[in-house]
Order: sequence, then C-alpha cells, then structure tokens
Amino acid sequence: MDIDVAVAPETPASLDKIAGEISTLCDRVEEIATAGVVAQKEGLVTNSGTEQRLANEVTGIFVRLRQLHRQLSEDKVAMVATVDELKRGTDDLALELENKGREAAYIQREIASTETLETIYQSIDLIPEEEFLTTAPESCREDVDTPHKLMLARLRYEVMQRDILMEEKARAKAKRDELRLAKRKRIERLEKIDGHLQGYIKSVSLLGRSLTVGSQTSSQEPLGDDSNIVTDDIEERKSPKTPRQSREDTPRVGTPRV
Repeated sequence: MDIDVAVAPETPASLDKIAGEISTLCDRVEEIATAGVVAQKEGLVTNSGTEQRLANEVTGIFVRLRQLHRQLSEDKVAMVATVDELKRGTDDLALELENKGREAAYIQREIASTETLETIYQSIDLIPEEEFLTTAPESCREDVDTPHKLMLARLRYEVMQRDILMEEKARAKAKRDELRLAKRKRIERLEKIDGHLQGYIKSVSLLGRSLTVGSQTSSQEPLGDDSNIVTDDIEERKSPKTPRQSREDTPRVGTPRV
C-alpha cells in the first residue's frame, strides 16, 4: 500500500486548542454585543455613527468567528478520518512487513536446508562434465551458465541417453525372443526328422533280418539232378563259411547299415 502525504497534518490536540480559543472569542464578542445592546436600550450611550459601525463590525466578526469555528470542526472531523485511514494503512503495512519478514526467514531456512541436502541424484553415475560439453548436442548445452543449470542439463542428457539404451535393449530382447522361437522350431523339426530316421532304421533292420533268414532257408533246400549244381554246392561247402549277401544286402551310398 502506497501512502503519499503532501503536508503533515496538525495533531488533534492543536485543533482542539484552536477551536476552544475561537469559541472563547465568540463568547466574548457575544458578551460585548449584548452589553452594547442593553446599554443602548437603557439610554446609557448615544446612538452615534461610530458606535453603530462598531456594533456592525463586532457582528461581522462574530459571524466570521462562527464560520471559522464551523470550518475548524469540519476540518477536525476530516482530520480524524484521515488519521484513522493512515492508521489502518500503517497497520496493513506493519502486517505486510511482518509477513514479508516471515517469508524471508522461511526462504533463508529453505536455502540453508537445500545447501546441506544430500539426494540420490548426487550419487548418480553421470557422464563426466568434459565429455558432456564435447559430446552432448547443442540443445542440451544452451543454458549452462550456472552449476545448477549445468547439473540439470547433464541429468536431462543422461535421461535421454538411457532412454536410447532402453529402446536398444527392447529391440535386442525382441530379436533374442525371435531367435529363440526360430531355434525352438528348428529343434522340433530336427526331432521330427530324427523320429522319422529312427523309424526308417528300424524298418531297414527288420527288412535285412528277413532277407538274411530267407537266404539261409533257400541254402538248405534239397539239390537237384544237375551235376553242375552239386559240384558248385560241394565247393561252396568246402570253402570258409561266409554269410551270403543278397542283392538287397549290398550297402548303398547314403543308407545306414545295421
């Protein structure tokens, strides 16, 4: 609240004194005028022009004093109102000053608390300041004229870098999951192929056994009258016994033999 007082007002005591003096003069003039009127009625004084002028002058002074008294009374009321307004303004200023003092004290306490505060941000493994000033983009290094702003810029750059790393990690994880799925599918396919191969091996083994039993059975059948067949049979019996190989027993390229 702004208070602009051009002229210092007089104190209410001075106003009361002036008003009292004017009232006394008015009473005295009134007494003189009354005494003159009485003397004139009783014939104690002659009705001359001088006395008439004095009477008129005293009457004029009396009227003027009454006007001044009324004006001083009005000024007194206005002065009291002005003083009350100034007192209210002074009270408001005193209250505002007290509030400002409390706010300043609170701010000072907060500043002291902040200066001694230890947070988790002080222990973050940030990029060194020299590396930040050389590798960070220009948008991160625009306003770093104070240590506080520099720390904020480094924290923002650190967050940006970690966001990029998190995105790369997410892409790598998605790629890993994709490779695991492809590997699982290949393993399942190989297991199916292995099952088929095991079935083929069992079938070939059963077929080979059946062919071996069939060849041994045919070698024990009675000989005919053909002498060439008998001779061949005798020579075969004299030779070391080796298992006969049929056409089906001959190993083939790419086929496992049991």
